[in-house]
Amino acid sequence: MGRVHIVWDWNGTLLDDLSVVILAANASMARFGVGPIDEDGYRDHFTRPVRAFYDSLFGRPVSDAEWEDLNDRFHDEYFALAHTANLTPDTLDALSAVEDNGWEQSLLSMSPQDWLEQIVGAHGIDSRFNLVDGLRGETGGLKAQHLESHLQTLSLDPARTVVVGDTPDDAVAARHVGAHVVLYDGGSHHLPHLEVTGAPVAHSLLEAVETAANL
Repeated sequence: MGRVHIVWDWNGTLLDDLSVVILAANASMARFGVGPIDEDGYRDHFTRPVRAFYDSLFGRPVSDAEWEDLNDRFHDEYFALAHTANLTPDTLDALSAVEDNGWEQSLLSMSPQDWLEQIVGAHGIDSRFNLVDGLRGETGGLKAQHLESHLQTLSLDPARTVVVGDTPDDAVAARHVGAHVVLYDGGSHHLPHLEVTGAPVAHSLLEAVETAANL
């Protein structure tokens, strides 16, 4: 592919926060008498849009009022605990590998922009990215339009862009814009859920960078 731009996902990819996400999800559902779920249960059910995730766990469509409550409580709990999550073990090595290849990289997340900037900065890696790009509006949607805007902002050629994330939604978003994708098997989904997308799957972030070089 020659010169490549990597668009990294944050939650579940560069940030190893699955345990925090599960705690927050369980706290959000407790008042409704649903759950708790464990890591396997989360990986079995998680999907985007996130409201559909709760529909699956509740066994019925959640109401608008329930969704608003679930979403608000989840984020309150998650933001209170997120500082306890560490970077995925080979994050720094993977970011360095991108730089060593002479490539550029950016960060695209479905987390709110202000919080994203704060936590990425707290981990000391904000300067590694051309752009740290979170949501400036409502949370809980799909990534495709967000990725489209991200590429336009950076004037990136999708054909030279590789998205690295941990969900099938990352694959859908990449294909929506015509970019390549590598999925990381260490986040929010079981391996078979990633493999069914047809995207290459890496078992470490370094492997994801190596895979990107061969696309």
